[in-house]
Amino acid sequence: MGLQSDKTQQFVKLLTGHQSALRALIVSIIPGSSDVQDVLQDTNVVIWEKMDDYEPGTNFKAWAFAIARNMVKAQLRKTKRDQSPALREDIIQAVSETWYQRTSQSISDKELALEQCLDLLSKSESDLVSARYSEEKSLEKHAAVIGKTAQSLRASLFRIRVKLRECVQKRITMKGEAL
Repeated sequence: MGLQSDKTQQFVKLLTGHQSALRALIVSIIPGSSDVQDVLQDTNVVIWEKMDDYEPGTNFKAWAFAIARNMVKAQLRKTKRDQSPALREDIIQAVSETWYQRTSQSISDKELALEQCLDLLSKSESDLVSARYSEEKSLEKHAAVIGKTAQSLRASLFRIRVKLRECVQKRITMKGEAL
């Protein structure tokens, strides 16, 4: 794979990984609006068009949120929100910053919990997760190396993901109760 396609692939992962946060930001600024999905789509188009402006390794979320805020402002100007007063810039900025901080903390809590849960996996489970997600090996290649079928590895991965999801949820819940 070429350098450009690797960059594009990483960008697509970042963009798709931030869809729920982008949508939540838009909803928090224009709650109850029927324009949320349109603004999200327009935001995605602009993010995609500006892909070359994004510097890999910098804060994608902050960059994407700035674009989303601008798209919300453009939508508010366009529709004038049914003759209701437009939201002031400082209110949009405050909501955006609050949402960014809240989701950033939530994500880091989940990432920490996931790291702890990954440490609890058996060696074979850890090797399978590493082969599939870190090394990005196909299941077929990994199955051939360890002498199992790809289908059995799919089933194992399913069970491991369920186990990790439950572990992360338990740790997040326990942390919330401790606060």
